[in-house]
Amino acid sequence: MWISVVLGLILLVVGALSLVAVSALAGDPEIDAASEGLPSMGVMWVLMLISAVLVVAQLVLVIRIPRRQAATRNAIVWLFAISAVVNIAAAVLTTDYVSNVISLLISLLLIGLLMTADAKRYFAG
Repeated sequence: MWISVVLGLILLVVGALSLVAVSALAGDPEIDAASEGLPSMGVMWVLMLISAVLVVAQLVLVIRIPRRQAATRNAIVWLFAISAVVNIAAAVLTTDYVSNVISLLISLLLIGLLMTADAKRYFAG
């Protein structure tokens, strides 16, 4: 999960810088033509805000893992389930299928791993 947090932070910075750059160049005809199929900037900023909240939640939960509480495991499962739904919505809205499908697969993999008997035993204690 630490890798997910670090990658999430990097992607947030790159995404925010990209949105700022596109906003600054909004009058450019080439930028307007390239962003024709994308949702409005407001929707893109909302997706960025949701991603930021998810990364902060991941950071809080990854810090709580050593406590080995069942509530932490349940919260992580719910967090990645929400993340999967957000990835599906982002893929549909932005047509960025590759990165969203990779994130979706990672979310599903982590949910599957956390549902195993070993994970339940680890977080039981």
